[in-house]
Amino acid sequence: MNLEGNIIREGSTDLFVPEAISERGPGKIEGRVFFNRQMAFNRDVSVALFHSVIKPRKCLDAMAATGARGIRICNEAPGNYRFIINDKDSLASDHIQHNIELNSLDNAEVSNADLRCLLAKEIFDYIDLDPFGTPIPFVPSALQGMSRKGILAVTATDTASLSGTHPGKCRRRYMANSQRNPFLHESGLRIMIGTIVRMAAQEDKGVTPLLCYYADHYFRLFLRTKDGAGAADASLELLGMMSYDRTTGERKVGEGKIGPLWLGPLMDHETISEATVPEGLECQERVRQHFDIWKEELDVPYYYETNELAAMLKLSPPGRDELLEVMRSIGKVSRTNFSPTGFRTDRPLEEVLEAFRSIC
Repeated sequence: MNLEGNIIREGSTDLFVPEAISERGPGKIEGRVFFNRQMAFNRDVSVALFHSVIKPRKCLDAMAATGARGIRICNEAPGNYRFIINDKDSLASDHIQHNIELNSLDNAEVSNADLRCLLAKEIFDYIDLDPFGTPIPFVPSALQGMSRKGILAVTATDTASLSGTHPGKCRRRYMANSQRNPFLHESGLRIMIGTIVRMAAQEDKGVTPLLCYYADHYFRLFLRTKDGAGAADASLELLGMMSYDRTTGERKVGEGKIGPLWLGPLMDHETISEATVPEGLECQERVRQHFDIWKEELDVPYYYETNELAAMLKLSPPGRDELLEVMRSIGKVSRTNFSPTGFRTDRPLEEVLEAFRSIC
């Protein structure tokens, strides 16, 4: 192979990447093989989950480009598993093979196949979809190629359509209504989960989140799947609608025009509470901070923004720690990974506003 590029180190892994790479945001595809340096955090979280939570046998990195995710997992997370790292572009497959050899991996193999054809022939315990843009066209094939109890990992970078900037595209692509609001990234993520739940139900599969989050410019989902009409029906029961009143700030669950979306938990708290963050990650402290927040985050299907409440009351926003302390005196409260100035609580809006006034 006569490949042009550079060797970089990400986490504890050497990666051969093209000369033209993306440094931030969704990036632009330059050349045939894409690599985005900002997605290191995304890959770090995958490594951390494989390190202590996800224990599959047969895995697929479905649209791998350089193979960075699958290569890093195989190199940094111990376990009795094997990765097929696939890309239909032959040049990308050459990069993957080079990276396998560069890291002397014996638990990874390269595949140069159309994803739909591959999933029509083989079954996997873990499938990772990370396309450029929406993953929705590839979800049906992934669901059909999933074992009876597997994990589907999905990255979506088309956050604008899911979060209300392009509501028409959201209706066409995700069969749901989006709306701009102070918790727009959470409502967008929940729409994304809800769409996959409905698609899985068509295959008589249930879907429950292991860990779903928003970071930087993308949504990331780790979803457990389970075969059976009963499992599908149970997942569908957790879909519904939401409303947001721009005047009062009131959020209501079970009615409204936002959705259908997932109203259940965004993670399996029991499992995530047992997760450990290994050493040697690229974004070590950031991953640790996010896991700390995920472990405490309440299962409430929306959050409040401190600046939002301050604007409503025409007051200066208090410090978040001070606000959280007051909220703990009247109910449950937690930080949220969606916003450094956001918080979740089980108390109704009028009590939240009263607590806000008491310290401003």
